[in-house]
Amino acid sequence: MSNSKKNMQQNLLEYKGQLTGELRLQLIDLVKCAALCNLGSRSDLKKLVGVALELLDNAQRYNAGSEVDFAWRIDGEHLVVSISNSASGGDARRLMDAVENIEAMTPEQVAEAFKQQMLNEGFGEKGGAGLGMLQIAKKVGKGIRAEIKPLTDGILGLLDKVCHYHYC
Repeated sequence: MSNSKKNMQQNLLEYKGQLTGELRLQLIDLVKCAALCNLGSRSDLKKLVGVALELLDNAQRYNAGSEVDFAWRIDGEHLVVSISNSASGGDARRLMDAVENIEAMTPEQVAEAFKQQMLNEGFGEKGGAGLGMLQIAKKVGKGIRAEIKPLTDGILGLLDKVCHYHYC
């Protein structure tokens, strides 16, 4: 791999604004197009787009406001998908717990946790099945990071979620 590719940073798609179901679908179409145009035809293209879809879906479901900051970019040899949204303190803590738990798991444990969650018949209060971050971890491994930045009165947190995927 040449040094120029290792040091390359290229924004493929950026969006900041309101996130609705219709807009999420349009963003995914843009992500597919950007991936095909910038990464070429590849066997893992569906997986890469799936990560963006899962993050956008979770941001819409758990967003305490209506705006998100989404970016899909190449950083050296990694495809980086990031999204920020406001969330309740409880949702923010749950996300952090999920990411920390996943980081401590082996790939086999992630697969088993995903299987167990699929067998769980319950849904969360916002309709989720608790599969989002596990599904992303199955696709990208341990390249998930999340951060909470306090907002007004500590009631809400700004969630920054970032996934790194070695695409080369």
